[in-house]
This record gives sequence, C-alpha cells and structure tokens, in this order.
Amino acid sequence: MPQSLHIDPASGTAAKDPWGPLDALLRALKPSPALELERIDIDHFQPSESNAWAVSVPLAFATTPIIRAKLNLPGVTLSLMRTFPRVVRGYRLPDDLLVVVPMDDVSSARINGEAIGSSIVVLKGSPDCVGYEPQGRVIAIVRLRRQDARESWMSLKDGCHLVDPPPASLFWLRRLILTAVDAAAKQPEVFVSAGVDRTIAGSLVNMLKPLIGLPSRNARAHPSLGKYRTIVQRMEDAVRQDPEGTYHLTDLARHVGVPVRTLQNASKTICGQSPRRYAHILRLWSVRRQLLSGSAGVIVKTVAMMQGFRHLGEFSASYKAAFGEMPSETLARARSKSRRMAGVS
Repeated sequence: MPQSLHIDPASGTAAKDPWGPLDALLRALKPSPALELERIDIDHFQPSESNAWAVSVPLAFATTPIIRAKLNLPGVTLSLMRTFPRVVRGYRLPDDLLVVVPMDDVSSARINGEAIGSSIVVLKGSPDCVGYEPQGRVIAIVRLRRQDARESWMSLKDGCHLVDPPPASLFWLRRLILTAVDAAAKQPEVFVSAGVDRTIAGSLVNMLKPLIGLPSRNARAHPSLGKYRTIVQRMEDAVRQDPEGTYHLTDLARHVGVPVRTLQNASKTICGQSPRRYAHILRLWSVRRQLLSGSAGVIVKTVAMMQGFRHLGEFSASYKAAFGEMPSETLARARSKSRRMAGVS
C-alpha cells in the first residue's frame, strides 16, 4: 500500500499521517502507460463529465487544477480524484454501473438531500439525482460493465442508492484502490504484463458485489426529499430557460409552481444554498461560459443583461468576487487564446 495514507481498519476512515494526505498522493502521481493523469481547470471540468451525462455547477472558483487519475482495467474503469465545492446533477448510464467510494473523512456531502458520510453511492440507469458538495473531497469512481456485476444488480432498481459498507469492507476497498493507482504509476510494465491489472479488476468486482447487494439507506428517506429534489431541478430549468423572468424570488417561485417558503426549504435541503444565492451562481457561470467562448459577437453588457443582471456595476463586482477578474478580462483572454489557436492552425 502507498505510504501516503493510513486507514483505520476499525472505522474504515482515513487518518492523518506524517507523510501527507491524499492530496499529496494525487499531486505526486506521474502519468504512465498504465495510468492516465488529467489536470483540468475548473472552467473545463464540465465537458470532461460528458461521458456520464453529468453537469457540475461550481460553488466557488479555484485556480488549482483538478487532478484525476484514471485506470482502464479489464471490464472496469477506476478513477481517483479530488472534487471541488459544487452541485452536480444528472448521470445517464445505459450500459454501466457507477460506484462512488469516499476516500477521506469529509462528511458534509449530500445526495438528494441525504448525508453521504462514509456511504458508497451506487448509480444505475438514469438516476435523477442532485449531489451537493460544500467542500472538496477525494473520491474513487468505479465504473463497472453490466456483464461484470450482473448478479449483484439484476434486482437493483434504476436510481441512486446509498449503501453503508461494514468498516472493514470499506477499509480493504480503499486500500485496494490506492494500491492499484500506486502500482500503475510506479510499475506500469509489471502492472500490465504480469496481469496485475486483471487481478485488481477481479478483486474490485468481487469486493463490490456484496456491497451493491446491501439494503439502500435512502430507500427509507423522508418522502419530502424526493419532492424537494424535483423542485430544485425545476428551479434550475426555470433559471436557465428564463433568467430575466426569474430574477426575483417571487417570480422564481411562481415559475416553479410552489410557495416561496417551500422553494427556500427545497433549495437549502438539496443544494445547501438559498434559491436566490443558487440562482445567482447559475447566472454567473452562464455568463462566464459565454465569455469564455471568445466569440466575436459576445458583448459583456448584453450577455449580463440576458442573464437578468440589470445593474452592471453590481454584476461586475459580483463577477470579480467570484472569479478574481473582471468580465472584460475573461472575454479579452478568451479572444486572445482564440487568435493564437487560429494562428497555429
């Protein structure tokens, strides 16, 4: 096992150690023939999620790259990454099963309003879920092909399932994941030629099968959580489809079709933000994405007003507070990059 992390087998949780946390392990990783390593800035992270049809809304901007290590094993894809403060919605998995394993002791994350804690999240089919991560955490994502876990999930309903593994099972699963990533980075030739990749893939499937079959904790969730999740999804859709018409809270509640108090409760429960704050974040990121396109017809004032920002001074101040630069600087940088790329091509 890599010396970068100690895990307590009694609780399954990561413990602090003198060699450094999981962040240090991720930063120290080097790509190899067996290990893909991506460093993605937060502006370009969302397209990288497209293979699972997920959409992340960052809750805070950061200049530190998101590091994702990826192993393509026989029948299994294993990724290790640190997330960032965000709301993530969606997932469409017609052929695969996605298992999200918490690798640290961050306990603030929720999915569909339910605290995740040290639970494993199992996603099947087209789960209609909303995840909330108020702080970054280290997770492993195991993507299983249908044929490799068929017995365990034949009776599993499509959706999002929270499973509480025994602490010892979580300990050994985390240990296997870290060992696999470490071996792929440091001994790639042995990893493939000696069949270590196939052994690890088989071990992952065998460890996960009984866990996938455990009772789902969120099956006992309060009925209001499902209602709240739907309200938040309708709120997001309303803000994206009619940003000007949903600028005021009363207008937003009317578009969603619920009282203001219900909208507030749903937004705080599911995505940890007041509806006004969350709608503001959605609008700011929509403006930023358009500015980052660098298109000739993009004008800061026009884009801002189309997103419901009627006071340009307040908008510019909010934008700079969120992203560390003025909107005009974002647009100028994007256009400069487009010109450089055009010159190269």
